Amino acid sequence: MKHRLAATIILMVAMFMDLVDSTITNVALPAIGADLGANPAQLEWTLAGYVVAFATLLITGGRLGDIFGRRRVFVIGAAGFTLASLVASWAVTGDMLVATRVLQGAFAGIMVPQVLSSVQVMFAPHERGPVFGIIGALSALGAVSGLLIGGSLVTADVAGLGWRSIFLVNVPVGILLIIAAVLVVPNSKSEHPLKLDPLGVLLGAATVFLVVFPLTDGRQAGWPWWIWAMLAAAPFVLALFVRQQRRKLAADGSALLPLALFHDRGFSSGLAVQVVSSVGNGSYALILIFYVQQALGFTPLAAGLTILPIAVGSMLATPLAMFTSKKLGRTAVLVGGIVQAAAFAWTMLLVRSLGEGLSGWHLVAPLTLAGVGMMILIMPQMESTLATVPTESAGAASGTLTTLGQVGMVLGVALAGAVYFGILADGGAPIGGVTAGLWVTVGAYVLAGGLALTMPKVRARDVVLAA
Repeated sequence: MKHRLAATIILMVAMFMDLVDSTITNVALPAIGADLGANPAQLEWTLAGYVVAFATLLITGGRLGDIFGRRRVFVIGAAGFTLASLVASWAVTGDMLVATRVLQGAFAGIMVPQVLSSVQVMFAPHERGPVFGIIGALSALGAVSGLLIGGSLVTADVAGLGWRSIFLVNVPVGILLIIAAVLVVPNSKSEHPLKLDPLGVLLGAATVFLVVFPLTDGRQAGWPWWIWAMLAAAPFVLALFVRQQRRKLAADGSALLPLALFHDRGFSSGLAVQVVSSVGNGSYALILIFYVQQALGFTPLAAGLTILPIAVGSMLATPLAMFTSKKLGRTAVLVGGIVQAAAFAWTMLLVRSLGEGLSGWHLVAPLTLAGVGMMILIMPQMESTLATVPTESAGAASGTLTTLGQVGMVLGVALAGAVYFGILADGGAPIGGVTAGLWVTVGAYVLAGGLALTMPKVRARDVVLAA
């Protein structure tokens, strides 16, 4: 296929841009709060709003590409993402920034699914391995790059723009992507596309919102009755969503979630581990980065570098993770969860014992260990989760894993943020807030490791990483 190398590069750059934007705001939150007068709930929604919108539209975005053409939908997503980034850089209130971040996430949810779909069309099955390998590497690199790029831009205060530069940087990149995509990315479609499920999207998003909103805004609002009513309504809306999905599946087979796969023990237990471990993944970055900047005076760049050892540890641990996955199977998931929990317990101990004397160097060892544990957990968990999934359901299973993993991250942000900012609002010291908030992280990883015992005894022969 003509221009497929150029098309692949364009698509990968778009995916990388999304991954960067999923974390780029973390290091800028203190600066955003100071400049816009944003309250803690608005700062949490600056992170969570992007991820909620992204996760909600991932599956629908893929179907839109199948129906209307992947290049066309990709260009629409990239254009919306670029415009939302521009408007975010103009934000004058916390609410305005949250709204634009939700739009960013929504358009990313439309844009990103076209990447893997287009790769599958452009490359034969035996050619896809290296491409998917690069995409997997970008997944790890993009999240870290967001912290470093965001920290560098805010610290450098380019042209006096401060935090606004983290959104403006997307504009020229987005414009170039749109032009290049129109020229070289094929506008492929599916021969038998699944129908859209707008009611399923609405009910699924409502379920997540009814949980995340009370956790992030409840303290700010003084925990009124309607906050508790939202939490109480969440399980009922979830039940309605499941019922609607069953009916949709029976009617035309185009339900958002592959409900039949939930009867597969390997898939359902692995999905539970995915969601709970994602709560841990989403919980620590917000409060650690906020703490080291506000309480210890770290620059945004130094704050980003503080988290970097986690990514380094995960990359260095890949050979070890492959070995433990092959030898231990589900037991490796338990080991990975316990290692991560121990690493953040170690982090809590250092934070509390060193106080204002804490530096980024003190956290290198425990956070590197956390990265090692992360990789040890992920490899066998993915293998076991997808091992018994039929080939024809692989796409739906992977999409469900990714979507619910993102939901878990949002819950982690909401839970840890509620603990950390709640303690600060009650007059507690930042050191007490961050150590209390990290208990969410420790608890999530312990639970994720324990849930490994519900997984079937699958020994990994060929470790497959899902991007």
